Amino acid sequence: MTARWLRLLLLAQVSLLVLLGGALAWSGHPGAGLLLAVLGLPLGHGLFTGLHMALQAAWSARHGGPACRGWPRWRAWLSEWWLSLRAFAWQQPWREQACPDQPFVRQGQGARNRTGVVLVHGHFCNRAFWTPLMRSLDAQGTPFAAVNLEPLPGDISAYGAIIDSAVERLRAGTGCAPVLLAHSMGGLAARAWLAAAPENAGRVAGLITIGTPHAGAWLARFATSINASQMRPGSPWLLALQAREAGFAQPPRGCVASDCDQLVYPEDAAWLAGAERVHVRGAGHIALAFHPVTRQCLQRFLDHADACSGRADGVVA
Repeated sequence: MTARWLRLLLLAQVSLLVLLGGALAWSGHPGAGLLLAVLGLPLGHGLFTGLHMALQAAWSARHGGPACRGWPRWRAWLSEWWLSLRAFAWQQPWREQACPDQPFVRQGQGARNRTGVVLVHGHFCNRAFWTPLMRSLDAQGTPFAAVNLEPLPGDISAYGAIIDSAVERLRAGTGCAPVLLAHSMGGLAARAWLAAAPENAGRVAGLITIGTPHAGAWLARFATSINASQMRPGSPWLLALQAREAGFAQPPRGCVASDCDQLVYPEDAAWLAGAERVHVRGAGHIALAFHPVTRQCLQRFLDHADACSGRADGVVA
C-alpha cells in the first residue's frame, strides 16, 4: 500500500513538473521549461534535504547543541540528496519486492550467521528502504525478514502484530531468536512491541535502533498524522511507552546516532537509557542506516547471539 502511495505521489510530481515546463516553453522559454521538466525532481529532493539540514543547523545554533559543520555537513547533504532520490523515486515505489525475505539458514560455505535479522523501516517508507542491506545480508547468507509498517499514518503501537509475525517467521526458519534492526520510527515500533508483553524480550537476541527519536523529534510538531504526533517530544504516547518499559526486562540494546542527522536532533534524542551508544560522525538520517559503523554494530550483535547459541558456524546441525 505504501509503494502505491509513493508511486502516485511520484507520478503527480512528474506530471506537475512537465506541465510547468510546458508552460514555460509556451511562454517563450523552451530551455528553462526543458530543464524544469528534466531536472525538477532531483533538484527538488536536493532542496528539500537542504532545508532539513539548514533547520538542524539553525536549531543547534540557537540551543547551543553540537552539530557537524563545514565540509562534513555539505558531504552529508550530498549523500542524503542521492540516497533520498534513490529511495523515494526508485526503490520504494517500484522495487518493493526486489529483494525477497530469506528467513531460512543457508547451509554450507558462505553462511556466516545462523541468527537472523528483522528489518524495521521508519516513517513514510517500506521494506525496500533496506535494499542495500538486504542484498548484503543475502550475499553473506544471513537470514532476514523486512517488514512493511502499514497503514502508513497509523498508530505506532498497532505495528506490533507485523513485527511479531516477522520475528516468528525467523525463529521458525532458523531456530534462533533474531536481532531487531530498526530505523527512525521503526525503533519506536520495536520498543512498543517489546513493551506489549513481558515474554517478547526473550524472543529476540537484541534491538538496534538507528536514528530513532526516543525522546521525540522536533520536526514532528509540524506533522498531523497519528504516528507523527506520537513522536513529538513529551507526547503522551512516548511517556506511556517509557512507563510500560520500566516494568519489563529488556534484551541487549544498541542505539546508533549521528551529529549530522537532519531529522532527529539533538543527538541525545536518539539515545536510550541502558543501551550501548554508537556515535557516527557526519552521517545524515538515511546514510546512518547503511554506515559501516552501523553494520559493524549489527555484526557484533549477530556474532554474540550465535556464540550464545553455541552454534557460531552458521550451519544447521
